[in-house]
Amino acid sequence: MHRHLEPPYVGGEPASSEGTAGCTESRIDDRPDDDTSRVEEPDESEVAARYAAVAERLKQAHARVSALNVSAEAKTALTRQLLIVTETAKRDLPEAARRLSRFVRDLDEGRPPAE
Repeated sequence: MHRHLEPPYVGGEPASSEGTAGCTESRIDDRPDDDTSRVEEPDESEVAARYAAVAERLKQAHARVSALNVSAEAKTALTRQLLIVTETAKRDLPEAARRLSRFVRDLDEGRPPAE
């Protein structure tokens, strides 16, 4: 009876050792297992420092909004925008930093930040 050998990782799972016993197969791409082309992730202290910097900037932005001489409705709208930045920081810190920079720039230029 002919036994069909399935290629390695068919269906996302490694082939069982019984189907490949005695078979010498090379990797498809012939690269070594250690991949030196990976982008190096920042370590935990760098990430914590980035979060702390954005948190401090958010705190300053909230203080600026509360000190504005505008209606309560306008302050509420601006505060909501800052809360959106806070929520964004939980998922995408660089995007949150960009949004916060735009928000602060708009405040500096005297125009209400766009939503």
